[in-house]
Amino acid sequence: MEFKIIQKTKGAWTNTSYSTLLYLLLVVILGGLISSYLLGGIVCQLVYGISFFSSSHQVFDISNPDMMNAMKTMQLFNAVGMFVLPPVVFLHLRGLPFSNYLKLGNPLNGFTIVKIFVLALVMIPLANFLGSLNESIPFPEFLNFLKLAEEQSLVLTEQFLVMDSIWDLGIMILIMGVLAAVGEELLFRGILQNLFHNWSKSKHLAVWLTALLFSVIHMQYHAVLPRFFLGAFIGYVYVYSGSLRSSIYLHFFYNTSLVILSYLIQHNLVSESWERIGVNGLGTSIIALVLLFSFSYKWFKDRTRLT
Repeated sequence: MEFKIIQKTKGAWTNTSYSTLLYLLLVVILGGLISSYLLGGIVCQLVYGISFFSSSHQVFDISNPDMMNAMKTMQLFNAVGMFVLPPVVFLHLRGLPFSNYLKLGNPLNGFTIVKIFVLALVMIPLANFLGSLNESIPFPEFLNFLKLAEEQSLVLTEQFLVMDSIWDLGIMILIMGVLAAVGEELLFRGILQNLFHNWSKSKHLAVWLTALLFSVIHMQYHAVLPRFFLGAFIGYVYVYSGSLRSSIYLHFFYNTSLVILSYLIQHNLVSESWERIGVNGLGTSIIALVLLFSFSYKWFKDRTRLT
């Protein structure tokens, strides 16, 4: 019965306009988020004894280790529900082949993966420099209602990144490395950027619109600039590499490098100054920018010639 329903719904949105598709995509994302929240809440209640359906302030007590484990579990469920499942459902309802549409079919060779890894490392000082610029911009008064939410988000992120063991490091790589990279690239570059491209017929407009949404949806004002520009760069990597695998790898290497760096600093294996590389040194950021374009220029140029 379930199989027949799945077959009947395939391609139901084939002839739907792009404006309607954007609305329907939002509905699918909200549906996935609600479903994952409910399922994750049930799991957390059974495993940790933490209720996310209660108004009790104890639920949000960051000093409670069970609560932090429950929050990490909810993050796993929400990442799948909000970023991974919606693209699958959306493409099914549009009747489009998942792998071919997202350009996931062709594996990357070893040299390309190494180049992407270097690009990810080079992005770190640039992101730090842009973040320092962002911090110097006063918080707009009309966004004051977001200030508390952003502060709570930063506190939660800091708690997530407290890693006492290799096991904790592995969990954070899974959450912030694997799931964030795969899920966010499937949704933003794979679905939204392609939708904007098909609608506007402009790959550049599609890249920058997607980057804007990518930066805004994280609800962190003081990280808007780095997420916007680096999101655009990842978008161009997707366009000119011709493979979503490239943007997934780049996103994964970038996030995972930051998680590992945080772990090394916490355990006094490297200096804290590494965490702010590029913030105070304009020269470092310029060198990083030159390396970024040097590593990507031939790649982009070759792809442009082919298309």
